[in-house]
Amino acid sequence: MDTKRNQTLEEIEENKIVNEHYQNRVMLIKKLLKTSRLATVDLCVHIDISEASYYRYINFTSYMKADIFIHACLFLKQYIESHHIPYTQEEKRLIKTLDLFQISSNSNLNYN
Repeated sequence: MDTKRNQTLEEIEENKIVNEHYQNRVMLIKKLLKTSRLATVDLCVHIDISEASYYRYINFTSYMKADIFIHACLFLKQYIESHHIPYTQEEKRLIKTLDLFQISSNSNLNYN
């Protein structure tokens, strides 16, 4: 018979932080994709995943590997900035929260 041990308060808190971080990642990708006005399939083709995988990631039924997440964010960031599309305040907050990009002088990503 399988029994699960009870989690310590520290483990519960750590899991809560990890889940919040992952939810922020997913929210950022969804918002960047919306801002870019690209189709989901455009992103999936570029980062070499199926649309089914993308929807599993954003519906939290499967976890997105860090390299896929970073690849998606960099692709969307480059697209948004090359087309001079402004970031929303929520995107700026998520990017800052996730400590994702270093600000470059040609980036339209200032946190003010």
